Amino acid sequence: MNDRATVHVAILGLGIMGTAIAGSASRRGLAVTGWDRTAKRANALGTNGIRAAETIADAVADADVVVTMVPDADAVMDVMERHGAFAALRPGASWVQMSTIGVEGTERALRLAATRPDVTFVDAPVSGSKAAAEQGKLLILASGDRERGGAAVQRFFEAAGTAQWLGAAGVGTRMKLVFNAWIAIMMEGVAEIAILADTLGIEQQRFAALAAGGPLVPPWALGKLKKIAEHTTAETEFPLRWADKDVRLALSAAAEERGRLPMLNAIDARWARAVERFGGDDLSAIYVALREDAVGAVH
Repeated sequence: MNDRATVHVAILGLGIMGTAIAGSASRRGLAVTGWDRTAKRANALGTNGIRAAETIADAVADADVVVTMVPDADAVMDVMERHGAFAALRPGASWVQMSTIGVEGTERALRLAATRPDVTFVDAPVSGSKAAAEQGKLLILASGDRERGGAAVQRFFEAAGTAQWLGAAGVGTRMKLVFNAWIAIMMEGVAEIAILADTLGIEQQRFAALAAGGPLVPPWALGKLKKIAEHTTAETEFPLRWADKDVRLALSAAAEERGRLPMLNAIDARWARAVERFGGDDLSAIYVALREDAVGAVH
């Protein structure tokens, strides 16, 4: 890090999570610059104390920490290679890769990072929703050289949430795939329980109230059940299309062992169809897809 007291962070990718992380970092005193391949997203941040960069070179030129938060591995490489972010990083900067891009995608990023020994690569996907990102309460699954990342990376992580350092770069991504597979299985379960409650004439909110605080139901699952009961599944915290993508990443990483994951394979097949109608809605919209599928099957 340079000798300035303020940590300078560039957020590349200003979708739901990137924007929330940028806001959280800014509110905690970091100097934040935002850039997105869609210019209007960056321009919309001006009122939040975040500088909008017109070019990617401008965004990263002064940054101690450069964060990629985009949909997939191809988008990461597009931002870092084709748009020139990686070449524009200043010596001593840290590239913190927070997108969920799977094992193969992370290996691509690692190969690029290895071409510049003067840049520190940190694999740091996150677990948490838009609300957690806005509140600076993400769980950051960090892996890589913590010492080289230094105080700048640490201060950024403290602004974004809580970091757990897991080992060599790439371990964070593997842990994230396990997290996301678990979330997918839970979400499918929540949706099916909501369908069963409907079928048996049980009010979903009544069930949620009785289950709340018990050992079997995590708060996250109750939150999704609440969205289902209140018909707010179109209010997106985490899009169904990205959850579906994450299931496929997990199955791809499992390679020849994917045959031993019947639930994830079934979810993959069902969610791929649901994405056609509800991909931009919240993950909890899988309930609506299941309900409509059931009606269609009857007719």
